Amino acid sequence: MTPDLTIRDLLFRDVDGEYSTEPDTVIDGAATEPRYLERVPALKRVLAESTERYHRYLAVVALATWGEPEAYPIVERVAREGRDTEWFGMFKDVEGRDTTFPTIAGAVAEGRTFAVVAGGENHRLDAVRALLARAGDLYFGWQLRYAADDPLVADALADAVGAAIGVERTDFDVELQLADLITVLAGYDRERAVDLAERLLATDRRMIVRTHLSPVVPFRA
Repeated sequence: MTPDLTIRDLLFRDVDGEYSTEPDTVIDGAATEPRYLERVPALKRVLAESTERYHRYLAVVALATWGEPEAYPIVERVAREGRDTEWFGMFKDVEGRDTTFPTIAGAVAEGRTFAVVAGGENHRLDAVRALLARAGDLYFGWQLRYAADDPLVADALADAVGAAIGVERTDFDVELQLADLITVLAGYDRERAVDLAERLLATDRRMIVRTHLSPVVPFRA
């Protein structure tokens, strides 16, 4: 790759030279088209040198999806910064919820296979743990529970949910997010999942929360 390639060349142009309005074709395409991985060095330069926050964000998403170890400490830092990170609120869904963190969590989840090969799996798991630590503060959609579906982060998942029970948020349904994470935990540590489910239900007995927790505790009307 030549050093003067733009983010449009790197993430919006497929291997046939066709341009797209979204980077998904390239980012997701690397799973079956290894030529996209030839763009990794140039994306690392974007991450290190670009002054455009959007370009750096896209580079992190791509590199995290492709299992590159350098991406995960940045994810950890961004998780620690939370709502203070420069990327928070850069994109929102129709309900006004931030979608940058869901996208980052999804990228970290998808990086599982690549990271094992690239030698970055421990870094990736640390990034998952850092994201889990913000489960009571940030909206993650389905992507965080996807990333957390791993026995190696079960302790971090349980700790994060336990710390977040009782937290009040007005910009997203934190109880529902916690309920979904508890159902993931149940696959690896049912005893702790049941305990957390009971604690959550003691603070929120809405029908939707009870329904989402029904795989963990019996549904009680």
